[in-house]
Amino acid sequence: MIARTLLLAALLLPAAAAQACINSIGTDHQGHSFSPDWIVGEELTEHMTGQVGRRWQMERAREVIADARAKPSFEHLNNLGVLLIYQGQYPIAIRQFLMIERTSPGRYETAANLGTALELAGYDQVALRWIRIGMRRNNDAHLQSEWLHARILQSKIALAKDPNYLAKHSVAGVQFGDALVPPMPAMPAGNDGKPVTPTMLQRSMSYQLFERTQFVKPTDPIVANVLRDWATLHLVGGSIENANTLYELAVTYGAPHDALMKRRQAHIRAILAKPRKDGDDAGECAICGGYN
Repeated sequence: MIARTLLLAALLLPAAAAQACINSIGTDHQGHSFSPDWIVGEELTEHMTGQVGRRWQMERAREVIADARAKPSFEHLNNLGVLLIYQGQYPIAIRQFLMIERTSPGRYETAANLGTALELAGYDQVALRWIRIGMRRNNDAHLQSEWLHARILQSKIALAKDPNYLAKHSVAGVQFGDALVPPMPAMPAGNDGKPVTPTMLQRSMSYQLFERTQFVKPTDPIVANVLRDWATLHLVGGSIENANTLYELAVTYGAPHDALMKRRQAHIRAILAKPRKDGDDAGECAICGGYN
């Protein structure tokens, strides 16, 4: 099994590609500037859709395969399974992680990766089970964002039963309302069952969407729903440059470009057309902190 897996992974190696990271200045919804210590505006969505994670995995693929062949440890076999996911070999990745679970049981990495491979292969119900197992094994993994992965899977399952599910529900569990610039909403429950903070909501959306857009291409109603809420979260408490470009990406993924979104984008453009207030870094970011 390991030998066949190594051979297939080796056959799927691509050429290497470069990647970069950019930091910029953001603007809050009152027109003040602040430093989010992360990329802003179009750079954000270009980074998300630029296959950065996939390219990085493929660049080190030969090393991953060689390590697994030379020393089939848990770490090396897990890395090989992750490579198989990025190569799109989901059934083989599933078998790989099931084998790892038998030989090295109880690891949260195995549960999380198996859940991801199962979801990408179309097995959402059993994927949700493994994601929850991973959360029990390590509540802090993936920047404590797996609560959102679980909600995504629950929403996919609900959408399969009710095609109108997303017209009435937020995947992330937030309700912003119809105000032009709404207040910060009540927060959904996180990994520990307690409401997350706005910073944690931002971090969870960022982490989960950066991973998901490596695999899920437009159009996709689940991704569109989360992107729209992430955009509004930035409008309320983050960078309005990010809000605008995330609204555009949400539309690309299939979100309706309705009157409310157009009004909010027009409001953003009007603010950005004016000089920033109070000089540099006078603004506030209610969702910043740590990884943004």
